Amino acid sequence: MGERRDGTDVHTVESDSYDRAAIARLRRQSHAWQKLDEEGGKLVPHFDALLDDVFCSLFKYNVVTFPPEVTLGSSALARRIVAELMEGAAYPALRPQTLLDEAHAGLATVSIGEALLEAMREDRVLTAGDLLDLWSLAREEEQEREAEEQAEVAEDLASAEPAEAVENPASAEQTEDVPAGAEFDPGAEPSDVPALSGGSADSTAEDEVPSEEEPVGPAAPDGDPGRATSPEEEPSGDRSAAAREAMQRAAQAARRHARVAQAQRRQKQRHVEEGLDRVGSRLGKSVLGAAAGAATKVQDLPEALSSWGRGLGAGGRLDAGQRIDLGRRLADNPKLQKLARVFGRMRDNALAVRRRVLDRADQEMFEIGRHRSLDDIARLVPHELVALSHPVLKRDFLRRLLDGGLLTYSLRGVDSHGHGPMILCLDTSSSMSGEKEIWSKAVTLTFVEIARRQRRRCHVVCFADAAALREFDMNPGSSWQVALGESMDLAEHFSGGGTDFMAPLDAAVEKISSGGLRRADIVLITDGECAVDPQWREDFHRAKKKRNFSVYAILIDRGAVRGEVVEDLADRVSRISELTEDGGEIFSRPPR
Repeated sequence: MGERRDGTDVHTVESDSYDRAAIARLRRQSHAWQKLDEEGGKLVPHFDALLDDVFCSLFKYNVVTFPPEVTLGSSALARRIVAELMEGAAYPALRPQTLLDEAHAGLATVSIGEALLEAMREDRVLTAGDLLDLWSLAREEEQEREAEEQAEVAEDLASAEPAEAVENPASAEQTEDVPAGAEFDPGAEPSDVPALSGGSADSTAEDEVPSEEEPVGPAAPDGDPGRATSPEEEPSGDRSAAAREAMQRAAQAARRHARVAQAQRRQKQRHVEEGLDRVGSRLGKSVLGAAAGAATKVQDLPEALSSWGRGLGAGGRLDAGQRIDLGRRLADNPKLQKLARVFGRMRDNALAVRRRVLDRADQEMFEIGRHRSLDDIARLVPHELVALSHPVLKRDFLRRLLDGGLLTYSLRGVDSHGHGPMILCLDTSSSMSGEKEIWSKAVTLTFVEIARRQRRRCHVVCFADAAALREFDMNPGSSWQVALGESMDLAEHFSGGGTDFMAPLDAAVEKISSGGLRRADIVLITDGECAVDPQWREDFHRAKKKRNFSVYAILIDRGAVRGEVVEDLADRVSRISELTEDGGEIFSRPPR
């Protein structure tokens, strides 16, 4: 993970394959981690590697840090942050909560990363000049690596056998006449490269054409001194020696270029280290504060998961990435924290009421027959139970239990469970701010949870004035399972403004009429402060009769409430003040 070919690493903490797989999985699952990688990578070089190091220092049982000489100089900031974290006062309190726990360690990593990134943006840790020095050092490290690679290639070519060295004619032509003192610049333009004859690059054609008085080569075999010896007639040994000498000069020039790049990188690295020494105390305070904040968030994560993750958004267990995002959103939003506490209590009370009131509705015995499953054992007729007191009849009882021969009675009664979908219309106007918002959303999320447990689809329409409708499909898939992201977005949404009942109820009727939510009923959650058009009211009542749906209203009567309009529109009205400790009437008879 991040291993470089020159033996240095962008990471400062050792990690094994399991650690790397866990980090990759969390990064893939957590949107908060992905966003932090993107934003931090624009400000600090190797920021993703810094997060990996912080995670490993919190998650691993045995934390091993690399010595500075095997890590990149541009990773000096990460090395110092990890050192300050592990030596800080908050580390002993944070580490027991994150040790070998992917979700807790991931949440702490994201929290620390966000806090440090914010401090860097505000110049509370590093100045803009310090960050520029880090980026400059990272570029010079890359240039040094490229120069070293080119020097190694040139040296390999120079040390090759003569036949191999001239095997590529193009390479031999490019290097056969490089001057001994020429510097090797891999980024130079063709016009900047010295001419093959060693003269200037802009030599004229007359300089390249020999004069008539000058001998152009050894005498020809027939004694004609004016005929030059062609390259094909030159001895092959001379050509090989010239090519080898040219390649050796190119290798020496490339090596000198690599040494210059190395010297420049070392100078910049010393400058960066001096800058980090100057801000050492500020960096330590920032890391300490970030770690202390992370410890608080991690400590509150189990309660958050209990309130939100245990049911909402899942047909099963939340993965570690979802728990990271959930914990982060709850920790950063005091309103959600308060809502989580109210919702958790309300949900538990509501489910207890429904188990007590609905699951045991009035029923009557109407048939006696042989039991079909072990679920029927609770309804054995009395004389079957008498057999358990006799040693011989008890064996016969057990035989008939296995064979399906025991007599049980069946019950029948009015099923008051709801079976159709729910459409919840939630008032988010300005009059619902404060305590009313908390209570209304707690009621809404409780109905969402009840619908999930009853395998009913649920759709929420948040409204204020006519232009402020926002709909949340709580079951974006084809099943009844609730999307946790939609639940969190719903909890955070608040539009403000005026109140209009007509637009959300029309939207709900359209959902029922379109066929997607047939047999659905409407739950209106509001403080009742609204007036409606009389003609629209008549049309709405006709639609109720035609589509055969009901409207169940809950008045959030925390303060001033006007319920006349709501009582006229709804078939049944409950008030939040009726929500006693045992759940009251609100959840005992939800819409059918």
